Amino acid sequence: MVGPYVYRFSGAAEEEGAFLACTFWLVNALVVNGQRDAARDLMDQAVGLVNDVGLMAEEIDPTSGAMLGNFPQGLSHLALINAACAYTHSG
Repeated sequence: MVGPYVYRFSGAAEEEGAFLACTFWLVNALVVNGQRDAARDLMDQAVGLVNDVGLMAEEIDPTSGAMLGNFPQGLSHLALINAACAYTHSG
C-alpha cells in the first residue's frame, strides 16, 4: 500500500499499478472491523482517484496517477459502490 493505492499482492509494484478494487475492499475491511474513521479517510482519498467524468480503470500508477489496464473497469466501480454501502450502513 502506498497512500490510498493498494496493490493486489506483495511485489506487485514491480509489475503493475495499484489495483483500485483492492483499495475499496480495504475500506470494506476497515468498516467490518469497526474502524470507521480510517475507512472514511481512505474512502475520501479513493473517491478522489476517479477521472473528470467519474470513471476508473482497473489499475492506477501511484506515481503519476495515470489510469492503467482495462478502462473503464466495472469491478473498480462495483467495489466503490459496495464500500460506500458498507460504510453508510455501518453507522
